[in-house]
Amino acid sequence: MRHCKWFVSVFLLAIIIGCEEKAPVAVAEAVVEDPYIYIDSTTQLKIYYPQFSRVDLVCGEMPPTSQTDIIMCCAAAFTGQKLETFSHDNIAGDHVADGVFYNGYACPSNTGTFVFYGDYWRFLPSCHSDSITKAADTGGMAFSQIMLVYDGRRCPCHVGGRNRFRALCEKDGMLCIVESKRLQDFEFFMRSLMDYGVTHAIYLQPGKGWNYSWYRDNAGMAHIMHPKVHDYSTNWITFYY
Repeated sequence: MRHCKWFVSVFLLAIIIGCEEKAPVAVAEAVVEDPYIYIDSTTQLKIYYPQFSRVDLVCGEMPPTSQTDIIMCCAAAFTGQKLETFSHDNIAGDHVADGVFYNGYACPSNTGTFVFYGDYWRFLPSCHSDSITKAADTGGMAFSQIMLVYDGRRCPCHVGGRNRFRALCEKDGMLCIVESKRLQDFEFFMRSLMDYGVTHAIYLQPGKGWNYSWYRDNAGMAHIMHPKVHDYSTNWITFYY
């Protein structure tokens, strides 16, 4: 089942006036069916709504832009150390990828969990081990991060420094990736999130190099959002068409 399906209709009204009589109104309609993504924006934020059928956590190697069934992917959980070889225990918190449960390292910053299984998603305001286990048992995915907003209310949280912050959010019953348009402090980003009216939000790994990500536009062309500058990233939330 496709989630959050958008239909974009463009109407062109042409009125042609002849020498002796008015021609009938001609209306041309173009409909974009089955879009890959819808992009929204505010003064401070850019918001991506992937039109997905499923979500997974890909670990070890980031999906390439040549994988045409992928709409969007970006870093999810924190990575512990800059290791030359991949290890699941270098990912912050227990997690589920492709229906398989993995132990990650204990991370005090993790205060929330995102899971996708049974054809739907859930934001949980804790590192909810039962839901992570259920995600594995049902072939889903899960990761933990800093919970920013739960049930429309801001959670106790703070991240230092200035960054182009990013979060996985739910708004009006739809999943979206929200990113600040420019460098800003965390409090400014949080105010922008709350002003946008998200119901739930969980942090995503930001920062230069860690924020390497891409999405596919409605013409099927892949766009790099932030360039790759190192090979130390370990995991990506991935939306499939």
